[in-house]
Amino acid sequence: MAMTGPVFAEALPVPPGGQMAFQVLRNGTPIGEHHLRFTRSGDELVVDINIALLVTFAGITVFRYGATVTERWSGGVFQSLESQVNDNGTQLEVHAHKTAAGYDVVGVNHTYPAKSYPEYTAPPDSMPLTYWNKAMLNGTIINVQTAHCYPAIVNSAGWSKLPTAGTGAGNGFIVAQRFDVTGKLHLSVWYDQFAQWSGLAFHLGGDESYEKIIT
Repeated sequence: MAMTGPVFAEALPVPPGGQMAFQVLRNGTPIGEHHLRFTRSGDELVVDINIALLVTFAGITVFRYGATVTERWSGGVFQSLESQVNDNGTQLEVHAHKTAAGYDVVGVNHTYPAKSYPEYTAPPDSMPLTYWNKAMLNGTIINVQTAHCYPAIVNSAGWSKLPTAGTGAGNGFIVAQRFDVTGKLHLSVWYDQFAQWSGLAFHLGGDESYEKIIT
């Protein structure tokens, strides 16, 4: 899928109320939540993301994951990214910012420095792998944990009903279109008729799925 031009500020799929949240499940069992907060100032947009996941067995923690990500947009164009990730004890950072040639990207591994990634330039059509902006499927995706970038290879599997979490109206489901991302990435992501992020599924140590929290 090719980019057709810049995404303008009014077209960015900022949710009503400026917030979005998901319950995260592994093999059907809730393990945590994924929250996004959107703050506008004129044509500037800041997206703050917080993820906290915990897997236990017999009362013992076997996996813990935490991440904070800040994206900055201006005039509808992605400008920069800062992320900090605790992947079960491995401390990671990713930094990306817009340049004339594209985006300078660097990944830092504080736990195993030899695995850090040297700075490189990602293509001008790059966007972060943070899911809320459907336009990320149109170009190159920057992984906010590993600092790798990949061309998006996407196929649509049609529309389906997704279960929701929380106590809000909607009969416990959202009707959304599924997109399967392949190549270096293997995941499915869903967006509703208003291009709002509605669900996510992938396999990583178990079957991970996201249910949108409706309040």
